Amino acid sequence: MFKIKLSILFIISFFLIGCLNSNVSEKQFNVSNDSSFLYENTLVQYLNSMGMYNNSNYDYLIKINPSRSEGVFITNIDKNSDRKRISFNISYTVAKRYNKTSLMCDIFTQDYNRSSSYIIASGEFNTSNNAADDEIFDNLVDIITNDFIDDLSYLEDKECGYKFVRGR
Repeated sequence: MFKIKLSILFIISFFLIGCLNSNVSEKQFNVSNDSSFLYENTLVQYLNSMGMYNNSNYDYLIKINPSRSEGVFITNIDKNSDRKRISFNISYTVAKRYNKTSLMCDIFTQDYNRSSSYIIASGEFNTSNNAADDEIFDNLVDIITNDFIDDLSYLEDKECGYKFVRGR
């Protein structure tokens, strides 16, 4: 009985893995060098671990435009617990390289927005607040990067609209 169950599970897993096909691994991406080192580094690590990062021979260029906002709000009637909300917005633009030239055309643009909050500690625990800021910020960058990587798997390969016209 055990062998029958094991063979059925093996056959099911074989067909499931055999039916999965993704064209993402064939595509090579590069990340534009902006002042946003943390976002770029995180995205490069994810792409490199999936075998999709190539700094020199790439098909697509990813441009990153981040923005961050913070705010304090009071959550209850007694007004004794202040919370800090950190909102993070990244706009990713994927540009396709035209026939291995320096011409680029945008084929995908998406905004990702995430926020998180925590209860602010009193003045003597200010280092705790700073550590919470850093940890939440790092987590939001990871979450948004994962969302973007997931969307890359559904990226449709569009052609650029450039045409070369010979001069007369």
